[in-house]
Amino acid sequence: MNTHPESTSPLEDRRRYHQPVLAFIDCDIVSGKDELAREQLLTNVGRYRSTGVAPLWVNWLRQRADLRFVCLVRDLSEFNDFILDVVRSAEGVRETRTILSFGGRADIDMLLELEMEVSPNSPTVASNVMIDVQPGLDRRCFQALLELPPHPDVRPVWLLNCYHSANADLTLLLLGKNIAALTGYVMSWVRTTPGVIDTEMSTVLDWRWLAAPDDIVELCELFFTHNYRGQSRQGQRLWARSRRTGTPEDPAVRQAEGER
Repeated sequence: MNTHPESTSPLEDRRRYHQPVLAFIDCDIVSGKDELAREQLLTNVGRYRSTGVAPLWVNWLRQRADLRFVCLVRDLSEFNDFILDVVRSAEGVRETRTILSFGGRADIDMLLELEMEVSPNSPTVASNVMIDVQPGLDRRCFQALLELPPHPDVRPVWLLNCYHSANADLTLLLLGKNIAALTGYVMSWVRTTPGVIDTEMSTVLDWRWLAAPDDIVELCELFFTHNYRGQSRQGQRLWARSRRTGTPEDPAVRQAEGER
């Protein structure tokens, strides 16, 4: 019996079977080689340009000892070579772990502003929450997390699925006023959502874009078509334009785009 949903168009068929994957690569670094490994990894990954693997951004996790690279993967065979030759070949890398996501929901405007929001000198705190979900309640739990009410001190950036990972079933990125606000949000709102079994939080200490503007637009179109508040895609176009020209967009331009 064919259990796949019926095709609606050849374009949707191609998109379903050839859709890129979002890959999160965590790099553990040997003690004493933190700076050396970070610099070499940033150089290797920052210079990598290919149609098969597009590095998007890098985060420092915990106490800046570990790095997380995020890539848009269009060719899994090339991604395997990327991990071996670009990431794991860097001196000081002790271990790597990869989580793959095939989709999710996001606040597009927040995603595009993360480089300004997340830094060691910023008062804003970012936290990545790994969520274990009870099997059989996956869709219901995902929808319930999307529908959590607005919080005055915490903003969700994305909710992505990673059901095939051994680490968790969902990953949630939050921006908060402080650690206390984030902890309270997770304890009172996320962990009480029906279907959530357990959660694990890690602090994101910095954020640096590595992507070309076109890669970011593709990322938003493929993974973040629907989002928390139903924003239009004008933020993608304005952000990509400003990255190409190197100049920030004028608010009047932003307003004019929104009126079209």
